[in-house]
Amino acid sequence: MKSIIIKCLAVLFLVATSFGRLFSQETKMTLNFTVEDSVKKCNVSVTANDTAVKEVEVKLYVKRLYSLLPIGKAAVTDETGNATFDFPNDIPADLNGKLLVIAKVEDPAAEVSKEVNWGVPRAEIAPLERSLAASREKAPYYLMIVSNLIIIGIWGTLLFVVWEVYRKRKPNYSK
Repeated sequence: MKSIIIKCLAVLFLVATSFGRLFSQETKMTLNFTVEDSVKKCNVSVTANDTAVKEVEVKLYVKRLYSLLPIGKAAVTDETGNATFDFPNDIPADLNGKLLVIAKVEDPAAEVSKEVNWGVPRAEIAPLERSLAASREKAPYYLMIVSNLIIIGIWGTLLFVVWEVYRKRKPNYSK
């Protein structure tokens, strides 16, 4: 019984090390951007151990604030290890129009990212005028006056009640 367990463990070890060698290949990706006839294209090339990787699914993303925004559908690499994506023209970017584009491959896990100036620059936010949605410094004057009058009225009432209680409890020695 022990010899069977030892043989099974030896076979399992050999299988595990051979899979480790299969997946230990170093996968490299490059990401290039081109414009052809006013169509923006992203070209991703995938290589492993200096040979082109064929039939691998590549996904393209743009970095957003909390997650990654997928761009188009996944593309499959051709015989030369290249996958091409058409890049949309209407993706909002930072103030300078820059986007961080990320290409990912899941099977031999790899990814590459590059910044490109293809986004639609967002407009700079103008400072808010006095409104209810503004911060404390930009609150409307009538709101500040009314709220302070309410606070002064409440505190005045509390102080008046305390004064009256103190005056009523004061002993009267005039008799």
